[in-house]
Amino acid sequence: MEARNRSLSLWLAAVSAGHVQLPRFQRFEAWSYSQVQGLLESVLNELPIGSMFVLDVEGNPPFHPRPISTAPPGDRVNELLLDGQQRITALWKSLQGGYAEREFFVSTEEQTDYEGIAVNAVKVSVRNGRRYPLWVDDPIKLLERGLVPVRLLLPGEEASNAALSWIKAACIDDQDRVLQLLMEVNEWRRRFSSFNIPFLSLPKHTSTAQVLEVFTRINTGSTPLSIFDIITADIEAAVGESLHDLLEGLNGRVPGLARYGDVQDIVLRAATLMQDKTPDRPSILSLDWEKVVSQWATLVDGAEKAVQFLEAEKVLDGNRLPIFTVVPALIAMWSNTDDLTPDRLGEARTLLRKFMWRGFFTERYESSAHTAVIQDVRELTRAIKEGAVDANPPIFSSELPTKQDLKEAGWPKKKDRLARAILLVSLQGNATDLADGEAITVLNAARREYHHVFPDGYLKGVRSEIPSSLALNCALITWKTNRTIQNKEPLVYMRDRAEANSLGDDETVFRLKSHGIPEEPLRRNDYAAFLDKRAHIVLTAMEALTSGRLWSP
Repeated sequence: MEARNRSLSLWLAAVSAGHVQLPRFQRFEAWSYSQVQGLLESVLNELPIGSMFVLDVEGNPPFHPRPISTAPPGDRVNELLLDGQQRITALWKSLQGGYAEREFFVSTEEQTDYEGIAVNAVKVSVRNGRRYPLWVDDPIKLLERGLVPVRLLLPGEEASNAALSWIKAACIDDQDRVLQLLMEVNEWRRRFSSFNIPFLSLPKHTSTAQVLEVFTRINTGSTPLSIFDIITADIEAAVGESLHDLLEGLNGRVPGLARYGDVQDIVLRAATLMQDKTPDRPSILSLDWEKVVSQWATLVDGAEKAVQFLEAEKVLDGNRLPIFTVVPALIAMWSNTDDLTPDRLGEARTLLRKFMWRGFFTERYESSAHTAVIQDVRELTRAIKEGAVDANPPIFSSELPTKQDLKEAGWPKKKDRLARAILLVSLQGNATDLADGEAITVLNAARREYHHVFPDGYLKGVRSEIPSSLALNCALITWKTNRTIQNKEPLVYMRDRAEANSLGDDETVFRLKSHGIPEEPLRRNDYAAFLDKRAHIVLTAMEALTSGRLWSP
């Protein structure tokens, strides 16, 4: 690694020639106009703006490049900018007049609240081909306001001539005033042209892995780069297809997929499984991308069927998903069902139901998930293609939790796999709200709250030794219903619910049952008996669902 220095004029010349570009995995510009304004003031007042970080390039860049925003592409990349994109972009665009909605001006007036030369950012709009306010393009009116366009400070002879022409127009050929303003502007131009920006450079032979490690540490707060961010540009160059465009098409056809997690991640992992690879980072980076593109329609079809299957099984979104591993696996396996007869399709659905619920209830994917899931997907894919109903992937032999395990599962909002699996069981009976009777759907699930069936405040009042925040003591209801119940004992809020609607006690019991909530222990306010009874209900449901059978309370 080498420490070097370069003047702003040389940085801008390199950007203009396309010699300095960005690796395509870099995020796009994100600075606010006030940040651009502050940067320009720092340069004018000769204050440091930090150092840059580049990768020296020889021949073909190791990452597909893209130019700085609004800069020409050029024909030869010498450096990839790893850190400093926002600063170089802000300087380049402001000096080029490249911001459509803002124009930046140096103030010639003394500042009362700022020591030094100030920069103003003026909002600009365009109507009928004219820029407003109209005075932003009028040198005389600008100077009356004490404003000089920042773009006049761009280094180079062409900008120098433009600055002189603007000054003459603004001063109406008043020679003394022209000379005074020209001296002032030339001093600003000198400060910009000679402003020194230090940078560190990685040598040409630096490995791709080392570059990504450095970039991640200095640019994303130690947050790992998305694999999609890293590979997308190189894939587009290799296969002539835009993954961004392909994903946009998938999102248009299967908008519900985004409810279950990051679509990019889901799709890349599904693609690895479709190529019989473990869905981990190295396998994604080594995918046959021409094959991914050729199989894209099949993958989209699998995604559409997987989302329909998840919704039918009352797995409504990622916030209530017990474990992510099953989602790309379901896409990969559903992608093999297009030519099946109705009977074979029914067999596949049973196998996939068994697979999914065992993924939720067992510890199969708690560790070494990538290796485990490829084993299961291989066997199940073979069974789906061949119609082998006797498929026996390892997950089908994984041990299910005991009744006591169910009774000890924690609160589902805390991302506990078993707790969320129990919560999903409570939705299998078309669970309806205890007050308004509305069924939980993908459209309203996000508005539901996690309600203690035996309220937390009530259990504290009776000094229960059993924790209140258990999965078996949870039901999804609307916030209004949750506020109505508050800390009332079950017997009281059951009576209130019966009295509040004209349908009476039978309807209240029906709504409780739709959640798999046993009525009798509630009437006795017996929390221990309630947990035991509900654990038995969930155990029965689990045994059915993990055997591939539908279940409803």
